[in-house]
Amino acid sequence: MTTNTSVRLLGEVQVKLWGLELREWQRRAWQKAGASSVDDPAARLLVGTEWVLSPALQRGLLMTPGAVLIVANRADAAPRLAALHLPEGAEAAAYQSLIGQTDFDEDVLRAAGFNPGSVDDFAGSYDNSLRKREAPYALSLRVETPRKVEKRLFQGAYKGVTDFVTKYAWPLPAFHVTRAAAALHISPNTVTTIGLLLVFVAFWQFWNGAWVWGIAAALGMTFLDTVDGKLARTTMSYTKLGDIYDHGIDLIHPPFWYWAIWHGLEYDSGSTGQAMLDVSLAVLIISYVLNRVEEGIFMHKFGFHIHVWEHIDSIAREITARRNPNMAIFMLAVMLGEPGWGLVAVAVWTVVWLVFHGYRLYQALQLPIPPTSWLAD
Repeated sequence: MTTNTSVRLLGEVQVKLWGLELREWQRRAWQKAGASSVDDPAARLLVGTEWVLSPALQRGLLMTPGAVLIVANRADAAPRLAALHLPEGAEAAAYQSLIGQTDFDEDVLRAAGFNPGSVDDFAGSYDNSLRKREAPYALSLRVETPRKVEKRLFQGAYKGVTDFVTKYAWPLPAFHVTRAAAALHISPNTVTTIGLLLVFVAFWQFWNGAWVWGIAAALGMTFLDTVDGKLARTTMSYTKLGDIYDHGIDLIHPPFWYWAIWHGLEYDSGSTGQAMLDVSLAVLIISYVLNRVEEGIFMHKFGFHIHVWEHIDSIAREITARRNPNMAIFMLAVMLGEPGWGLVAVAVWTVVWLVFHGYRLYQALQLPIPPTSWLAD
């Protein structure tokens, strides 16, 4: 959402964030937050270039004329003035020297029409797009190291409600790979395209019953599916088209992998009969589609994901029948020498969650008032 507020960055700090000069990173970040322009001499929002703010805090400042952001980064440090949004009638020349200073009088500012406050006064803690609560923050690159700030930005780019593989296995390696990709100026769409190539590699390996190579390619794809989104958000290079490209691949490819596994089982089905495999494939694909339909209906009806309705839904998201948990089930079956039963288990697991989400959707539709996310309360 673009606002009518322009931003002027004050001061210089010679560091890089995610492979970008700080001023360029800040320009992108403020434009993504909704600034109409950055470094406009007539800007109403004045911000110290050194300050890296959470997206929610940026949006709050953009939409609040008179806001004065005061930050104490450390317990033993005097609070500093990080940003101010000029109210009607205030001239930038009279106040821009206060940015970054500790010597300011809040009463004088209030008398001039300003509203001094901390990060919590100008931003909430719920991020709907990333399905999590996140405390707003303001970090100074004159106080914190670029690496520490990058870690905080990476943490902020991570979804709070997701599957257990993405949540627990990938964050540490994904941080280092994302950082390397940013330093090499590799675009998020390039990472997504490499992931797409691995989708086809995994399909072909599964089709031929080469389980180890197929699983390796599938894991590589799921890992890059984490990296591309984090790279886009940390480098402020995400776009609507890139989002459609990434999520379109995520939505479409799993049934094709299941079909390929079913075909590959003609070479190595273990003790599973063909009739069981045929039924499992049909049930799995139909249930996968219906599961997505249930989620889509909930999203369309209530405006947020079913996985963040109540706490139980967020816990369930870690193991629900999506690609990563399903591949973990199949991988375990391969390790036990029973890939055929792995496909059967994935089909049963998908039906279980089809019933679960169907019941949750039914419960939501019966409520006298529309439900809200427990994270937003």
